[in-house]
Amino acid sequence: MADQEIKVISLDLDGVLFDGASAVHPITKELGIEDQKIWIGVPTDGTLDPLVENLPLMKGAEETVSSLKEWGYAVGCISSGVSQFFMKPFKKRLKLDFAFSNVLGEKNGVHDGGVHYIMEGPQKAERMAQYLQEKGFTARNLASVGDGENDIPLFRMSSLSIAFNPMTEIVSRSASLTIRSKDLRAILPHFIPDS
Repeated sequence: MADQEIKVISLDLDGVLFDGASAVHPITKELGIEDQKIWIGVPTDGTLDPLVENLPLMKGAEETVSSLKEWGYAVGCISSGVSQFFMKPFKKRLKLDFAFSNVLGEKNGVHDGGVHYIMEGPQKAERMAQYLQEKGFTARNLASVGDGENDIPLFRMSSLSIAFNPMTEIVSRSASLTIRSKDLRAILPHFIPDS
């Protein structure tokens, strides 16, 4: 049974929408730069979008997002594990209402080595608060789903927080409830609207 005041659902990328610890790892492996911290010269012009579009999603991710949107929720993703170059194709692929991530510098269609915004736990909460305010909502209208300690600040501000396959016991204890499943559709019963 859904909380009638929840209108916005924030989903983490790594471990929630993406079936794995890091959505970036398969891409950097494909590009041969997995050991690099700074990816100067990596294309930012959409060249890598097909790689992102073929990454394995968590089982049921597309159906979960589609159902939540059909039920009237604004659904999106906040990730500290990827940059805007990778987040844009994920947003398009899943038809998300919002998507926020690290922001890296770009020039002439490639990453220039600059870092403009780092999305850690506190920044996830700050960016979500900003989005809620822009859309006329409050934290009372927010539910969040995550798996890592950097999701805890979002959990603290959410009416409902779900630790989905939490990495640590601290994450589990910080959430309203814990779900352990390899199918994201396991969260849906908590959002089914009243008839």
